[in-house]
Amino acid sequence: MTDISQGMISPRTENSAVMMTDQFDFEKSSLLDAALVVESEITGLSIDKFEDSLRLQQLVINSKLSSFESANKAKLIALIDLLYQQQGYEGDWKAFFKVKNALISRVFARRKGIPISLGILLLDFLQLCEFDAQGICFPSGFIIRITLENEVVYFDPFTGELPSWESLELKVRGQLGNLAKLTLDMLKPDSHETIIKRFINVLKAAYIQAGRSEIALLCSDILLRLDPDDAYEVRDRGFLFQQLDCLSLARNDFEYFMKHHPQDPMVHILQKQIQEMNFINQVIH
Repeated sequence: MTDISQGMISPRTENSAVMMTDQFDFEKSSLLDAALVVESEITGLSIDKFEDSLRLQQLVINSKLSSFESANKAKLIALIDLLYQQQGYEGDWKAFFKVKNALISRVFARRKGIPISLGILLLDFLQLCEFDAQGICFPSGFIIRITLENEVVYFDPFTGELPSWESLELKVRGQLGNLAKLTLDMLKPDSHETIIKRFINVLKAAYIQAGRSEIALLCSDILLRLDPDDAYEVRDRGFLFQQLDCLSLARNDFEYFMKHHPQDPMVHILQKQIQEMNFINQVIH
């Protein structure tokens, strides 16, 4: 049986002085800073080394765009061209759900990723260029809202395009069904904490698909540090404990969820899972 204690997963990182908890100051940290703290816990990434590489990219951007006096639409188009045409940033259609497309450091090195990982990087570059830019957890994938002097535009970091309202509505229909409509609520910027939670969930899903349940469990642990009362995350952690043969911990998590959401459709499935785990324990003992 894998030896993992509930809520006591040790981060494998040299940056252990900073951890993602409910005390993390999202107001004083950039979105990229917060994402790097998460990645440092999960992979042991050296944030200092990554920032050295990032600094070189920032110097290139500043040099290439030095002729622009203000953060206007012409400068925005030039930045997008620099990143997507000259440097080759792009969405990775062929391996969408792979870990390499979610981890910020891998996306930065490969110039390929998925909407939220590319979006976190692009937000940092936009803010470097003094754009008023904010992230949105859009139904079809992460997008960025950019407020210019005379208009608001939206940027799709996966395609490198500035989609129209009609294009955004097509994305919504593709995700939610043909009768779905794009609403202004869907285009409201999200807080850094909300975006980071989505980022961690994406990482968790990528590690699950890769068969790395123990790393997915660490992602779940970080999410529960941010929101200890999230019963749905406790339930998901239970499934990970179950995959890792930590049956007692899995049963505790399932029972916690059922206590807080007794009418949820998943309850009958969890009851069957608990019965099976109890039978396994009886056989072993």
